[in-house]
Amino acid sequence: MSKLLRFLALLLVSIIWLSSCGGGSEKTVVKNNLSALSNKDRQYFTNGRTLYQSLCISCHMDSGEGLGKLIPPLKASDYLLGNVPAVSRVIKYGLKGPVTVNETEYNQPMPGNPRLTNLEIAEILTYISNSWGNEHGPVSIAQVAESLKEKNN
Repeated sequence: MSKLLRFLALLLVSIIWLSSCGGGSEKTVVKNNLSALSNKDRQYFTNGRTLYQSLCISCHMDSGEGLGKLIPPLKASDYLLGNVPAVSRVIKYGLKGPVTVNETEYNQPMPGNPRLTNLEIAEILTYISNSWGNEHGPVSIAQVAESLKEKNN
């Protein structure tokens, strides 16, 4: 019983912490997206936010809006939301050359993170695909593993 209480307390603290982060409208989006996720997926979301803050935020920003015409947005990104598991290859291996996001071409290389595990990539993808108004749902380790088997674009 004490494990259940600790888990519920941790979950409540995570929800309160997440709802206090970011700008005005993001608070509501985080709450809404978290309520649609299972307990395991909420943990992915929370861990993904931590990873995002340490690895991605300096370019894609806390708002997910990127850096003008230099770094593409993740918020409402047709590239991301068009095939979320495939973005695992970009996270792991990086991206060189032009990419079109929301009808805007970007040509800034993105470094890969080859040391990330499939779990960590699934956590990042669960976070970014369910933040800033994005509503994809959870990303599983199996989806990431399958995507990483495919040739990197």
